[in-house]
Amino acid sequence: MPTLLILFCLVFSLKTTELNVSWIAFGLWLFWVMVGLALLQLFWMPAFWRALLYLGVGGIGVAVLLHLFRQSSPQVGIDEQGAFILVRGQYKKLQFIRINAVQLIAKQPRESRLLDRFWPSYRVIYRDSLNEQAYRTLRSFAAQQMLLHRSEEARKRYRSTD
Repeated sequence: MPTLLILFCLVFSLKTTELNVSWIAFGLWLFWVMVGLALLQLFWMPAFWRALLYLGVGGIGVAVLLHLFRQSSPQVGIDEQGAFILVRGQYKKLQFIRINAVQLIAKQPRESRLLDRFWPSYRVIYRDSLNEQAYRTLRSFAAQQMLLHRSEEARKRYRSTD
């Protein structure tokens, strides 16, 4: 096992890389907002309430965008203990659960196992939020982490049946 950790460190030497704003995530969010507003047009609504709704949605959208641009960007990296994300000075471990060419989905384990069981925390890393080399390195690490996790689960199941 220590040899495996040393190999991980040699192969995956990704220093922390800043996550940029993902235009894919922004586009998806904007699409669903527009679909919701278009669906509201199908239902009868007085013009006054419709204007208040549009102003409210627009105000909340502007506030969220200002908050996103004002806060510091999270950083993602790999060290000898695995992948992590650095958000506001706190390191949070990442356990990857789904990988494809567009996005990496990772679970962030919490201290509260009960809360983590019923309301898990996930982090989606889109390919346009990292440079190409960093995304490839992180995707390769995530694939190996998933394979290692699956083999450990199979080993536990096999031992419990003996």
